[in-house]
Amino acid sequence: MKTVMTTVLLVLAATAFADWTSIGPEGGPIYCGAVAPTSPPTIYAAASMYNLPLLKSTDGGASWTGAGASMGNYPWVLLVHPTDPNTLFGVISSLFYRSTDAGATWTTTSLGSNTIGYDLALNPQNPQVLYSGGYKYDGANWRLSCMKTTDAGATWTATQLDTATTAYGYSVAVDPVDTTVVYVGGYAGSGTAFYKSTDCGGTWTKIPWPENDYYVYSILVSPTDHNTVFAGTLYGICRSTDAGLTWTKQSTGNYNYRIVTVPGQPNVMYSAGYSYVCRSTDAGLNWTTLSTGIQGTTVRTVLTVPGETSTVYCGSTAGMFKSTDYGATWNEIDHGILIGSIPVVAIDPRQPEALQVEFRDNAIFKTSDDGESWERQPVVLSCGNVCNICFEPQNPQHIWMFEGSG
Repeated sequence: MKTVMTTVLLVLAATAFADWTSIGPEGGPIYCGAVAPTSPPTIYAAASMYNLPLLKSTDGGASWTGAGASMGNYPWVLLVHPTDPNTLFGVISSLFYRSTDAGATWTTTSLGSNTIGYDLALNPQNPQVLYSGGYKYDGANWRLSCMKTTDAGATWTATQLDTATTAYGYSVAVDPVDTTVVYVGGYAGSGTAFYKSTDCGGTWTKIPWPENDYYVYSILVSPTDHNTVFAGTLYGICRSTDAGLTWTKQSTGNYNYRIVTVPGQPNVMYSAGYSYVCRSTDAGLNWTTLSTGIQGTTVRTVLTVPGETSTVYCGSTAGMFKSTDYGATWNEIDHGILIGSIPVVAIDPRQPEALQVEFRDNAIFKTSDDGESWERQPVVLSCGNVCNICFEPQNPQHIWMFEGSG
């Protein structure tokens, strides 16, 4: 018995110091992204996980690698400098991130004490000027605020827009034609908060908002008519034709986290939704929900690429997806993305090379060749992630799964 125990301990000790290699399944939760106007375009995606570098693709999403240095947390938004594709900007909670070498290294500055940034927008005519929509604690409550820098993020000044109620800012946009105009959207008290500045953020006016339309998650100013502004909310997409003064709801799709247009085709627009992408082909008047091929949930990012009018990308809790037919159908493009959360691994007692795993917020995956290839399994339940998988000893054809919500 003593000899056996010693052998086991030696094996365990050797295993503890062995290198590990990820064998998949590929994919994982994507939070935001950006496209750099390189040739070919460089696509960046950020995972909603801690201490990871940006993911980068230079071949249209066919493969992905780490961009360089890990970031302390995951960025809530990414921007690329309009004339320098190697300069990237991001916001993570109270920190502003800046890279001048395409994400290989990052510098950080604070947005201010007790200050949180959620979104970023830059002045396209002067990229040294950036704004962040967010909120700031004033000693009593969180207040919807706009943070501004005039030196590319080296220093920031915060302005509280709502001083009467607990309020949070989630979105910001700059008018690309009249860059003195800035918009900030969010949530205040029990309703929507939307503010407009016509003096580069010096003073702000609160804009009345339609009832029953909460949380302005995203704002887009039309690239062809700067009086037309879009706001993505919890319950739909709203459109203004008078520079944000009055609004009309144009769609009822939920959770519109990001709205973009197609470069060269401004009438084609996309919005990232809860588990789908919404598309408009008539400059935002009508919207269609598209999801064929998209896996996972919570599509927070949607990206379009200069020179590729029919191509659109999106990211969900399952990974990255690409469409080449204006979003009608989607394909997974996760080669090299190995960031999935795998809380459960079960080995078939008859076939040690066969595994079933739970890929959190995605699906059950099966391999029969020690992870060389993986196959997505049919959805078992829709009410929660699986927390255990067991093969019945007397009949391994019978598999038991336990999920966390019932």
